[in-house]
Amino acid sequence: MSGHKIVDNPSSEDWCSFLNRFASGNLQQSFEFGEAAKAFNPHTKVVRLLSIGENSPVGLVQARYNARFGFGDKLEVGGVYGNGPVVADSENKERVLSELIETLEKHAIRNRVSEAFVYQLGKNDVLESAGYTLFDTFNVYRVSLRENVGELWSRIDHNKRRNIRKAQEQGVDVVQDTNYNALVSFYDMLKISGARAEFIPQPFNYFYALLKVFEKSGNAKIFLARLKGRRVAGVFVVVHGDTAYALAAGSQEESWKVRPNDILHWTAMKSACEERLSYYHMGHVSEPPPTESSSTWGLWRWKREWNGQLEKKLVYHKIYMPKFRKFVLTPYEKTYNALRKVGF
Repeated sequence: MSGHKIVDNPSSEDWCSFLNRFASGNLQQSFEFGEAAKAFNPHTKVVRLLSIGENSPVGLVQARYNARFGFGDKLEVGGVYGNGPVVADSENKERVLSELIETLEKHAIRNRVSEAFVYQLGKNDVLESAGYTLFDTFNVYRVSLRENVGELWSRIDHNKRRNIRKAQEQGVDVVQDTNYNALVSFYDMLKISGARAEFIPQPFNYFYALLKVFEKSGNAKIFLARLKGRRVAGVFVVVHGDTAYALAAGSQEESWKVRPNDILHWTAMKSACEERLSYYHMGHVSEPPPTESSSTWGLWRWKREWNGQLEKKLVYHKIYMPKFRKFVLTPYEKTYNALRKVGF
């Protein structure tokens, strides 16, 4: 018999006390991220399971899915900014992981959630034994902040240092704020960047929810670059563990000649380094990384001048209820998406 007890919906104190034992950032497994996810979308359900062994926590998993009309769409554990489940190193690690995954799967089936995606930093034999298959791989890009600011400055590419100096000479400055007007300015520039680069940014309320939740602990930051008092670039940063996550950034194209994006991210990195964080997380990079013929080469070339490191992620997938997925959810999703296109 197992010596572990799985607690459904544990207290924030128990959750955070265990997760804080791990220095590394794991934003999407944090209690705060779960609260922000629910605040952003009233249809979002957050599942939290805490494994207790010998009266102390030994593992946890946080998952989220959207529920409509009694059905749930895909259940996700982790993502670009997190991995799960989180299990303490012990001789029972594989058993704890297996029990958490099994309990999570039962919860999903009970709530008519047909499939799951689990994000991992490496191959996971426990997931594969439970019927999960490798669905996708990608990279995340992190800049190490373990040195002091002077060493960080000397390590970035010469072109970056030149662009930052150019911005300073042209009068660009960077301010940090967390008020509503700063959020609106940041998001306006994010929308402009999305239209220019042909990507759809997260909705405004996504960032508003994150700001409201993480601002309480001082872990939400908006950096805005200004040229002659006019806001020309912005980045939204959330801190968890030892990592500052640059969740999104945008800029005014007409200001690019003074390189506001370089000084903007440098200021955010410098701030994180001074706070003795270990990493500045700059998000998703494809696997394999873009080549010069790729449409995303320009962004990748810009990122890699910070001289960070790529970290590969594996996405595991499992369909829990194949027949339910095929005959109920798939027709429902097609109808729902068709109605959305015509404005319902």
